[in-house]
Amino acid sequence: MTKILVPAITRVWLAAVGTEAPEDATVAMPAGWYSVGLTTEDSLKFNSEPTFEQVKSAQSSYPTRTFQTGDAATIEVDLQDWSGPNFKAVYGGGTISAITPAGGGPKHYKFTPPRIGSRSEVAACIEVVDGGRHYRYIVPRTMQMEGVSKDLAKTKEVVLPLRLAVQGGDDVDAWYVVTDDPEFQPSAPTITAVNPTTGAIAGGTQVTITGTNLGGATSVKFGTAEGTGLVATDDDQISVISPAGASGAKDIVVTTAGGTATKVGGFTYA
Repeated sequence: MTKILVPAITRVWLAAVGTEAPEDATVAMPAGWYSVGLTTEDSLKFNSEPTFEQVKSAQSSYPTRTFQTGDAATIEVDLQDWSGPNFKAVYGGGTISAITPAGGGPKHYKFTPPRIGSRSEVAACIEVVDGGRHYRYIVPRTMQMEGVSKDLAKTKEVVLPLRLAVQGGDDVDAWYVVTDDPEFQPSAPTITAVNPTTGAIAGGTQVTITGTNLGGATSVKFGTAEGTGLVATDDDQISVISPAGASGAKDIVVTTAGGTATKVGGFTYA
């Protein structure tokens, strides 16, 4: 399968902040999400915009250090469907009220944009489909970041410009992607060394495991017993505290998203 992505189908969903996000890339969208409907075919963009500072020194013509000072991301898309929810999305909130015509007939509706200080945040999901591959950008919190300019030309459809700024917080990821693309499968872990290789039957030994692709480890077992205090030093090294165990050699089994790695007889209780 080619690794080149061509977004054959894209969709944009919005919801109130805190609405349950989809668990995977193909499950039906949970209750509370609504589709913005049709969008122009070339307007959907997701931009990640980190900011950096550079340290310059008299001894070098190049920066001697570069460090990241901030992060930002935006969503841009032009909506073709005119609706009350879409108006509220592109204007950052507002209210819609019903008006009963004095002369009778169908109801009319009044949209009032939000006043300063009353803009509301929304959650967003960008869905991209290319054949059997599916991707969902999940953004728990966003806010309309620009004014709204509509071109009311007679010769083409009028679009609603949705321009969302991703909002962050310490309690949740600012954004993430879920996909069924097999190319995202992490590499399988390996174990090359265990130090120390022996420890007390009562447990409590700090053990360092060296190998490859260990950074995402979720479990380390000594035989069938689970170690505790798992810490990833880097992708090639993790540390864990041995549990209590019976005398003798035990296999060390490390589990990551990429699979498992086993060091046969890697730790001996004595």
